[in-house]
Amino acid sequence: MKLLPVALAAVAMAGCATFLSPDDADDLRVPLVCEPSHERLPCAAGAELGRPYRFNLLTHCGIEWAYFDGRYWVPRPRVHPPGNWASIEPGTMTLETRDGASFAADVGGGARFAPAPADFEPEPCA
Repeated sequence: MKLLPVALAAVAMAGCATFLSPDDADDLRVPLVCEPSHERLPCAAGAELGRPYRFNLLTHCGIEWAYFDGRYWVPRPRVHPPGNWASIEPGTMTLETRDGASFAADVGGGARFAPAPADFEPEPCA
């Protein structure tokens, strides 16, 4: 029983540093929220068309942006998250075309995204 806290701590620490393999559905290994500094899929460039990737969408201040496939995306049309969504909602992000992506939440609902302008910078969320 003494090993349980150590094992749990190891799992939590691993979750901060690793990413999902393509066939793994363990949300603990998806980055909390993708950012340009992340160097692996689904954050980095190279997403395959039509393939859903485990993804956590920041929704604390609404659905304002997502960083996916090496670039920022903005919702089109602009939508508000459903009331049952968390501040960071788990689900999948799929690159539908080079200029279109969609997020599907695990609990239902979703959003469609278009590439953000090249000079886009997310505004801080309070």
